Amino acid sequence: MPVLLRVRSAAHSEEGFDRIVFDLSEALPGYSVRYVSRVTADPSSKAVAVPGPHHLLVVLHPAQAHLDNGTATVSGVHPLNLPMLRSYAIVGDFEGHVSIALGIEDRAGYRVGELPGRIYLDVAH
Repeated sequence: MPVLLRVRSAAHSEEGFDRIVFDLSEALPGYSVRYVSRVTADPSSKAVAVPGPHHLLVVLHPAQAHLDNGTATVSGVHPLNLPMLRSYAIVGDFEGHVSIALGIEDRAGYRVGELPGRIYLDVAH
């Protein structure tokens, strides 16, 4: 199963977007991306505070954010303080689904793409 190894981000101000990159082992998993009005933990459905007034939810499937021995590879809430990307949080790593909430400064257009070993998400300024 693909493992989420790390998350990287950077502002690309001249190009007009912020990028977040999900580095993965093995073949890339499927994924979905959508705006959500409320961020909840998977599977408990408890509310999770993710800095930023708007939120995108990225779900990778099948994938995991831990090693086979149970050690987390990525976890918690991380401030980013980029023009559009304010934070990200791992809000689920359960039964082959990794859920990542992105705190976004404003509801904006986005694009998702793939490169070898990674999935990236660009959020327009």
